[in-house]
Amino acid sequence: MSHLFAIHPRASSRKGRTPGVGLFFSLAFFAAALFICAAPARAGAQERELLNRLVQSSTTAGSDAAMKAFVEGRNLIDEEKWARAAERFNRFIAEYPNDKYVDAAYFYLAYSQWKLNKYQDANSTLARLVSDYPKSSWVDDAKKLRTQITLAIDPKAAEQAAREADVEIKIIALQSLCQSEPARCSSLINDVLNSNSAPRLKEAAITLLGRHGGREAVPSLLNIARGGDMNLRLKAIAALGRINDESVLEPLREQAMQAEFSDNGVVDTALHAIARHESPRAVQILGDLGMNARTLEGRKHAIYLLATNRKGEAPVDELFRIYDSEQNLEIRKQVVAGLGNRISERAGERLAQIARTATNTELRSTAISAIAQRSRSIPNRNTDADLEVLLSLYDSERDEELKDVIISNISHYQSKRATQKLMEIVRSNAPVERRKKAINALSRSKDPDVIRFLMDILK
Repeated sequence: MSHLFAIHPRASSRKGRTPGVGLFFSLAFFAAALFICAAPARAGAQERELLNRLVQSSTTAGSDAAMKAFVEGRNLIDEEKWARAAERFNRFIAEYPNDKYVDAAYFYLAYSQWKLNKYQDANSTLARLVSDYPKSSWVDDAKKLRTQITLAIDPKAAEQAAREADVEIKIIALQSLCQSEPARCSSLINDVLNSNSAPRLKEAAITLLGRHGGREAVPSLLNIARGGDMNLRLKAIAALGRINDESVLEPLREQAMQAEFSDNGVVDTALHAIARHESPRAVQILGDLGMNARTLEGRKHAIYLLATNRKGEAPVDELFRIYDSEQNLEIRKQVVAGLGNRISERAGERLAQIARTATNTELRSTAISAIAQRSRSIPNRNTDADLEVLLSLYDSERDEELKDVIISNISHYQSKRATQKLMEIVRSNAPVERRKKAINALSRSKDPDVIRFLMDILK
């Protein structure tokens, strides 16, 4: 509960009256006025009421020296004798550092310092209160008083605070109205978007339109997405992704296909908006963008989103389609890495095929790593089959660099078959560096057989 700056508005709305857009401005003005222009007398009245309650509740428990000192300080504040109050609370803190009211004493010391225009001292005192007593009920008041001090030091900050409060109140009001009266939400938001409102308010309005406007909001969002302020465009594109209707997919495809990836995130935002949809059409569009987006970065990002967190075999079909129709090495490697995120057995079989037969060494290396990635990234999955593929690849492989890649991936498996293979490599005539890698991998095991094996090497 806020001790000093608490505001308790009255519930005085007329029955049956519905607040409109004009409410935003009146609320904003009210908030800004309270925030910046609160009269000292009003604050003092609230403070005196609180202190009276504090002292009354305390003096009934006894009249010890600490409480007498605290009451003396309270009386000095009540009399607005700020210098003597600051001195008294300073002495209270020094003499009674463990008293249960020491956090309150810190606050009233800072309050007195503030009244004396000793802003730096007040800030330091409040910082000590917040740091030493983070669970104190005075912390919120301390933060608010620090804000008041900042405003006193920098008048421009006061103007900015007024603008910020204005926007915050409007956003809160708009959110409340959209939740309580969804039918009026689109109309209210359009009023905001067609006004000279602050950009941040417009951005919030666009987000709310995507959340509450439904299919009827699509034309307005499309209009914003296709031109104008870039921040508003990005908000509109993201909002289209929140509308659960396939009618938004083609416009989003248009945005992702036509824009450069470097256009302040237009492609990235459009791709993520498409990926929010689980429909088969969204999968097809991501596949098309993986093949035909204007930039390599955009194509790779579409493939990543296609392969990640999507259920079923349709994404696997799209990944196969891209791989089979594409000769660009970077795109193929992205597809192969994506297959490593799929639980599909068809994906595993295709990875094994690429690892064995691809003519490009980089592609084969990526496939080997993707096979092991399936074991790490897919929860509750039996990894024995993937491990057997890697073991078989190692035995048949002639390329020494690829054999090293396989060993690095086998070392991630915590199984008897993996440790047996690693021990076999240590005993073999394999290159020294590879044998050292195998020993390093074995050293992480707690298997008693592995520990005995390593001990035997030392003999």
